[in-house]
Amino acid sequence: MFTQISLQLLRGMVQKDPGTLTGTIAYVLGILLNWIYEGILFLFGEGNSLGLAIIVFTLVARILMTPLTYKQQKSMYVMRKIQPEINALQEKYKNASNDPEVQKRLAAETQKIYSKHNYNPFSGCLPLIIQLPIFFALYYIMQNAFLYINHIKDIYTEIANIIISNSSQDFLDTTLIPIALTKVPTSLHETFNVVNINDLCKLLNKITPDQWTSIVSALPSAAGSQIEPLYTSQTAIETFLGVRVTETVGFDIRSIKILIPILSGVTTWLSSYLMTRKNDISNPQMAQQQKIMNIIMPLMMAYITISLPAGVGLYWIVGNIFMMVQQQLLNMYFERLAEKDKIKEEKNK
Repeated sequence: MFTQISLQLLRGMVQKDPGTLTGTIAYVLGILLNWIYEGILFLFGEGNSLGLAIIVFTLVARILMTPLTYKQQKSMYVMRKIQPEINALQEKYKNASNDPEVQKRLAAETQKIYSKHNYNPFSGCLPLIIQLPIFFALYYIMQNAFLYINHIKDIYTEIANIIISNSSQDFLDTTLIPIALTKVPTSLHETFNVVNINDLCKLLNKITPDQWTSIVSALPSAAGSQIEPLYTSQTAIETFLGVRVTETVGFDIRSIKILIPILSGVTTWLSSYLMTRKNDISNPQMAQQQKIMNIIMPLMMAYITISLPAGVGLYWIVGNIFMMVQQQLLNMYFERLAEKDKIKEEKNK
């Protein structure tokens, strides 16, 4: 009878339960990503297919969010338009800025200006609010791509079947179980049926290339020969331009993966700069806060990306590039709109 390891042990190797909201979003996005992947696979084959699917997925997601982005840009356009009125109001009350009653009047009059121009200061936050659950859901999907991409799941299942059909007690005791035990805390080392297909797929999803080599070399040569082309396919699918998109980026300046957090930070900064460069903020404190945020956000995203699967970083970089192009087009549109408004105002004088 085969040695047992706890079901908890294998569950500990994957991302914790994402919860109802993120789990539901991951399920829906997983379906979309799988459809896109199947199209990429049909057109281009396995090489770089998951990375290409992430890029197309990002473009589709950004296009679907265009109405929200438009609303955000329009909000910034209206804010620039009413900024002189806001500045004049702040100048009016600047000598009594510490008086609570004055602050109440300032807030009330500011709200009147917002209402007159139909401006909602929180509408610019909508794209970010939508982005966060997508970001978390994609994090879970990239950690468990084989659960969402049918082609990848088929490859894992085929490998698992080969391992199970060629397993011996010695192989389990000396190779498979020791590898499994290195992936989780000691507190989770209990009993689990290692010949369960789904659970073995979870284990195979978490092992390193060196551990793959150990497993293949410990199996009969015929089994190893069957697994090698499947593993080659898996590697081709999950690797994009030399980066394994399902693996955590990490911080290694010798690895090409270091470009992921660098590009994540740079594109975040460029996107923020293009969005806020025309903001006319007379309040020195607010202007300083904006400058600080334009520095902190890129650094924070670069740091966060280091601890995420590379596919999530790829999503963020491509999304930023798309957003920069989108911003430029919308800026051109609102600049023309501003010119028309200016002409109208001059005619009405």
